[in-house]
Amino acid sequence: MLRNYLTIAIRNLWKHKLFTGLNIFGLSLSMSICLVLILLVYDHFQYDRFHPNGDTTYRITTYTEGQEGPFDEAYATSSLPFKKHLIDHYSFVKTATNLNGDFRGEIRSPHKILNIQSLYADEDFFKVFGFKLDEGDPSTALTDPFSVILSHELANKLFPNESAFGKTIEFEDHGSYKITGITSKSDDNTHLEFEALASFSTIPILAEKEILSDRYNDWENIWDNYNYLVLNTQDDRAETEQIINELAKANLEIPEDRPNRVFRLQALNEIVPGRVMSNEISFTLPWFLLAFFGLLGFIVLVTASINYTNLSIAKSLSRAKEIGIRKVNGASRRQIISQFLTESILTALISLVVSIFIYRYLINVFNEIWIFNMVGISLKDALGTYGYFVLFTIILGLFTGIGPALFLSKIKAINSLKASISSNPSKRRSIVGFITGKRTLISIQFCLSILMLVTILILHKQANFLVNANYGFNESEIFYVNTHDHDPELVKSHYEKITGVEAVSFASHHPAIGRSHGNRARWKEDQEPITLYHFSVDPNYVEMMGLQIVAGNNFPKQASDENEKFLIINETAVKTYGFESSSHAIGETLFLDTLGLTIAGVVKDYHWEPLMRSIRPMGLRIQPERYEYAYLKVKNNSLIQEAKRLESAWIEFDPAREFDGGFLNAQLDEFYQYFYDLGNILTYVAMIALSITGLGFLGMVSFELKTKVKEIGIRKVLGASFRSLILSMGKGFFIMIIVSSAVAIPFAMWLNGLWVNQMAFHAPIDHSIFVPTLFIVGMIALATIFSQVWINANKNPTETLRSE
Repeated sequence: MLRNYLTIAIRNLWKHKLFTGLNIFGLSLSMSICLVLILLVYDHFQYDRFHPNGDTTYRITTYTEGQEGPFDEAYATSSLPFKKHLIDHYSFVKTATNLNGDFRGEIRSPHKILNIQSLYADEDFFKVFGFKLDEGDPSTALTDPFSVILSHELANKLFPNESAFGKTIEFEDHGSYKITGITSKSDDNTHLEFEALASFSTIPILAEKEILSDRYNDWENIWDNYNYLVLNTQDDRAETEQIINELAKANLEIPEDRPNRVFRLQALNEIVPGRVMSNEISFTLPWFLLAFFGLLGFIVLVTASINYTNLSIAKSLSRAKEIGIRKVNGASRRQIISQFLTESILTALISLVVSIFIYRYLINVFNEIWIFNMVGISLKDALGTYGYFVLFTIILGLFTGIGPALFLSKIKAINSLKASISSNPSKRRSIVGFITGKRTLISIQFCLSILMLVTILILHKQANFLVNANYGFNESEIFYVNTHDHDPELVKSHYEKITGVEAVSFASHHPAIGRSHGNRARWKEDQEPITLYHFSVDPNYVEMMGLQIVAGNNFPKQASDENEKFLIINETAVKTYGFESSSHAIGETLFLDTLGLTIAGVVKDYHWEPLMRSIRPMGLRIQPERYEYAYLKVKNNSLIQEAKRLESAWIEFDPAREFDGGFLNAQLDEFYQYFYDLGNILTYVAMIALSITGLGFLGMVSFELKTKVKEIGIRKVLGASFRSLILSMGKGFFIMIIVSSAVAIPFAMWLNGLWVNQMAFHAPIDHSIFVPTLFIVGMIALATIFSQVWINANKNPTETLRSE
């Protein structure tokens, strides 16, 4: 029986080539998007699958009491002493390991100097995790102080063309570390990304020398350490969590005016995909972003399914006799349904083959998106996903085919042999109802497409606004160079000699890209401390950045780099700390924790944070030990030429360290690139959705006009012009488009307004958004209606008016 279904299905698909081609085109476009999304989800569910005790391994996470919702702030870190207490006193904890995120800075070999950000790990690391070593003994590699394990990639960079095992490296002011292991190269996905692992036993020595904080082992320190536990069974999770919170309650000393901490166990397979957490070791897409991409795929899939349904039923008139003959020959309704479902599944499988080629192209497009490159997400075609692809395709085939199958199998044999769906007036009314239902489905398609179009235009408008906005400081003529902790005076004297460099200044971090440093500050003793965010700069910074001083002066010439005394604040800080005016703040002392600084000047508010945030209190300080970037004011004649010259100057100054620099405005533009990335993703999805919606609309118009061929013939005989036919036949469709737009555009603008209005500064949502949307949708509708009326109007009336 199945063989017969397949034979007839292949014949029908081949016979109706145009119909088959339209369906395959629409389905393959939508399926290619869905395949990439399946791969993305599949990829994120493959994280940390290689660990030996993965199903019973948990991480202790930290919450604020009463704030444990999916979007409340949470921390991947927790108090260090948990491990020792649990291992010493509770048998259901099989093993555990501690990590610390403070192993970061410059690492030096005889060949290379690199900046890394990695982890300290204790001697039990390899008992918990399944990482392998090419060289070294995992049971002892992290036992001794100042031992370090390097990743395969880092070892090759530091010791090219030779083995790194057993050699030593220098790490900033820590001293020498002996390389006791080299990790194996692996393609396994993990949230535990690291370039190096230093022995945890090194931390007490560094703390004693005051290189690291001596509070690393305090119960109150929930910020720096990670606890991973391996339990005997999954059933021990609830009891372990209860004991952890009892330990915290007994040992944590939290002031009465602050909320308590709550600790939870997070299973290893819940980390990726999981919720967003602060202090995470690496970045992966959280579950809600995967859900967002899944929603996009679902929208495209729904439009493709509706399109298939509409085209299939539109074609039903030409297949009515076939259905009648099959029924006369004894075919049951079940067999008719099976036949159409077979055709639907076969169409979907052919579409899968076509979509595979588009899908492989889309993987490369996805991997080139800036935001995913920045966070290290890279998709690779995985053989394991193809089983899911086939399963998805069969389900899609059933889903798209069931509607046409049920509808067409209901046609009476006598009506089918007349090539008519129904001659009964009451039945015709049901067909009118069906057409109305189809119009509703197409309206939904148009609404979804309009929603995506509006979102695309808003994203691009916001991105353009943010990139071209006036931040209140000069960024166009500033070239930054990472000093790599060199003496600022040496860097300054080197770059001042270069032609075209007009001035040199220093800063701890870039403005307006989301990075911030802060201290609790107060003006009066009885005042509640409020965070003052600050930049560490030199006296040239204010002038170079074009900041406007509204009261007081720049830093005094006698301001000492060694003994910090002065502070420049912004206008918001004046209001925040209760000064009567900017001029009244001059000469007053602001206490940052216990350090009292004299306010030398007040600058006009500028956007030192991203434009999405409102301006907060900020101060400029002189702290040379925190300088990270040299800012060079250059004559901006040729961006590429200037960048190459300044990079060459760095190589001349320090050939061992990699150059890290560029124009500040390019750095700011790059920060907002994710708006363009999201817009580009949505643009591709929307174009596919619009194409499929257009095909579905074509199917509906074609179906309805096929039922009106005699009406069109009568109108032509009575002298109707083509223009009047367009108006009479297309009136209902135009009304449908207008109603869909009237519903979808306000809803889309309201929905997008929910996130746009969360931005402190943003472009308005106005007619520049909905006019292009209306034009695009209107042109698609007009072209479709015009073409179908033209085809039916050019038929010979003598043929269309013949008796049935």
